[in-house]
Amino acid sequence: MKELRSGEISLDIPRYSSEPEAGRAKNKNILVDIFKYSLGGLGVTLATNLTMSYLNFFLTDIFGITAFAVAGIMLVSRIVDAITDPVMGMGADRTRSRWGKFRPWMIFFAPVLGFAVFLLFYTPNIPESMKVIYAYGVFIFYSIAITIVSIPYFALVPVISKDSHTRTIIISWKSVMCQVAVLCISTFALPMVNMFGGGQKGWATFGAIVGIAATIFVWIAADGAKAHDVSSNTEELKNRAKESKSKNDFKVLLKTKPLLVLVVAFGLSMFANTLVNSANMYYFKYILNKQNWIPTVMAVSMGASIFASMILPKVEGIFGKKKAFMYSTLICVIPLILLGLNPNVTSIYALLAQLVLFGFMYGIASALPWAMIPDCIDYAEWKYGVQPNGLFTATFTFVQKCGIAIGGFLSSFLLGIAGFVANKDQVESSLKMIISLRFIIPAILFVLVVVVLYFYEITPEKTKEISKELEKRRDVA
Repeated sequence: MKELRSGEISLDIPRYSSEPEAGRAKNKNILVDIFKYSLGGLGVTLATNLTMSYLNFFLTDIFGITAFAVAGIMLVSRIVDAITDPVMGMGADRTRSRWGKFRPWMIFFAPVLGFAVFLLFYTPNIPESMKVIYAYGVFIFYSIAITIVSIPYFALVPVISKDSHTRTIIISWKSVMCQVAVLCISTFALPMVNMFGGGQKGWATFGAIVGIAATIFVWIAADGAKAHDVSSNTEELKNRAKESKSKNDFKVLLKTKPLLVLVVAFGLSMFANTLVNSANMYYFKYILNKQNWIPTVMAVSMGASIFASMILPKVEGIFGKKKAFMYSTLICVIPLILLGLNPNVTSIYALLAQLVLFGFMYGIASALPWAMIPDCIDYAEWKYGVQPNGLFTATFTFVQKCGIAIGGFLSSFLLGIAGFVANKDQVESSLKMIISLRFIIPAILFVLVVVVLYFYEITPEKTKEISKELEKRRDVA
């Protein structure tokens, strides 16, 4: 395999014909496959970002349950994830079917996820006393559905390519689509809800549209991975032999220090960003009294995030994954502190300038962990002789959902403690809590992310060493 110079982009296309035309055809095919795969990020993120950004607000201000009840829902759902995520990860690792190892879960459960998204934002005609029970049941159903679809989806990256830099390119494309999804939700959610009648009817209709779109995009991603998520009879025998020795998968996970460091940093980052998103609507509605600013501000800041995702391979080539993650996260702190000290911004342009900086830097910081986890999987294979794609990915997605859930729980719980009452003039303590949740606490958490990342030990040089050694082993096998 040709060694890459810093900043150079290469698509890993193993074992193709030396004929120029054949090479170009193969190159074109993998580009199409990567693009299709990236659309799965669009589908999954449409569901997760709608939930992360608007579910708390929907449940308190539209559905009509208390902030304390919402906090309980977020907490209980993570207990379910603690069981389903590792089970799903190991189940995906051991799946053998005519559709591959990971794709069948995406194909058959994408519609289930789409239906769950609709139910989250649907208000049934039930007594007030039943609303909390309904919300608990539906959110747990959604949590299981997103687990079944997302873990196999994310586990496909090491399957599509064995090259670390190519994986960054795959993650870059996926991250662009994820940011497009965030942009769509941030920019169009409220206008479309209003267009469909607002209130309960508007949110139910928008939830149905997002559910259908998520289903279609996940199906396209599964189709893009069709040529890669396959195993020959010989490979299957090897995998089964490896599985018979992999009863200690959890021990390997706990011994893989780079993964543990990465999941802690990623969890803190997701926790911080969830607080930002959960408090965003409250900030615009109760602090600024400028809900009409939301589509414009979010569109511009998410545009910066999309651009950041597009240049991710170049950034990784210059700084390496670890340093790029650390630097971008640290710069995210600057606009948060500035806005935390002066939240009552009177100019939309002043607000845009600060949130564009945050959006650009977080666009890099949010994508890099997904490019780093395949390196941790290779590290485990290099050091312990196992390749637990599903389990490691399940651990990552579990930590992601924990960050989202804890952020959702804490924002609702602390707002309740501070005296928040939906659709009323807020008391001073409630207003201060909104500012803390939107800016101050996330800034502190981002600083902790940088501290944790200091202990991440997979450098670009180490990645090359591991890659070369694994190539030798695979050639011998």
